[in-house]
Amino acid sequence: KFLKDVKQLYSDWVITGIFYSALHLIEVFLTSKGLCPKDHKERANYIRRIKELKPLYPYYRALYDHSVNARYKFIKFLPIDADNCYAHYFTSIKDVVLKILTKLK
Repeated sequence: KFLKDVKQLYSDWVITGIFYSALHLIEVFLTSKGLCPKDHKERANYIRRIKELKPLYPYYRALYDHSVNARYKFIKFLPIDADNCYAHYFTSIKDVVLKILTKLK
């Protein structure tokens, strides 16, 4: 109920939260490889270059762009936009990263 209520009023912040959730999943993978990016640009470069993460770059970039648009460009998003970000971008990132991390154990 809480997320549903928040999504109705603050879809922009829900999208930002979805982006940072994806970012943290990717950070877990990068850390397992001894990598610690200092900023978004360096992280994006790793995602583009690392074989396992490369297919995720379009999803990560879409979430990043939506988050920037929400936070800094004040673009209004609807609850359906948040749902789409979660279903299409975040879920793809989560599924792949968790699968990779499971194989690393």
